[in-house]
Formats: sequence, structure tokens, C-alpha cells
Amino acid sequence: MRIIVAGKDKTMEIGGELTRRAARHQGALSPWSPADSALSLKTSCNRADYLERFSKLLMLRYALCTEPFPIPGKSGTAGGLMKKIKAFLWKLLRYQHDRMAHQQNAINELIISAQVFQIASAKHNLTALEQRVKALESELSTLRTPL
Repeated sequence: MRIIVAGKDKTMEIGGELTRRAARHQGALSPWSPADSALSLKTSCNRADYLERFSKLLMLRYALCTEPFPIPGKSGTAGGLMKKIKAFLWKLLRYQHDRMAHQQNAINELIISAQVFQIASAKHNLTALEQRVKALESELSTLRTPL
């Protein structure tokens, strides 16, 4: 595979990092596929299908990522110094970030579970109402037919 950025081959610079990141995600709890893209929502045929697909996507992607990331910096002495300060501050405050991210992930999961439960409950109620209407219609039609 070749990686081309702005018309220049960047395979050597970017390829190794992408390979390392991909290796970290192998065997993840929820492997993503192209079908898990938000673009799959466009193929929904009705509201119910859209909500079902949307709920599935939310369940796959509710978590905040707490993995380390490269800290951006500017060139020059001041930029290098600021980058080191940012890296130190990040290490110092990382535990707070992880704690808050864990709490937010728990809240996200609860909200999504509530939404999925609400959709399932609405489907169940709709099915029950449809069956009741059919029963009433058949009862009404038997009352209208002469003996």
C-alpha cells in the first residue's frame, strides 16, 4: 500500500505509524467494518430502519478514546519548549482525563441503552396495537355480515 499526501509519497513517514496503530486495535471488542460507517444511514428505507441503524452505530462508537496522541508543536526553540511543557502537563493530568472519560463513557452507554430500550418498547406497543386493531376489525366485520 502506498500513502500519497499532496502528491508526495509519504509511505515511509506515515506507514509505520499507521501499522502500529492498526496493530493496537486488532482483537478489539467491537471491530468496525465499512458497514459501520455513518454513510450506511443513507441506505435506510424508513424511520424505523434508520433508528435501528443509528442505535447500532451509537453502540459501536459511544466510548471516548483515551489513547496517547502526538502533541502538536511549532518549530523553533520556543515551540520545542512548549511541546515539552504540554507533554509534561498531559502526563500530570492524564489520570483526571481518564477518570472523566470513564464517567462519560458510562453515561453514554446508559443513554444509548435507554434509547434502544425505548425503541424496542415502542415496537412492542405498536405490534400489540396493530394486533388489537386487526382483532377489532375482524370482530366488526363479523357483526356487519348478515346471518
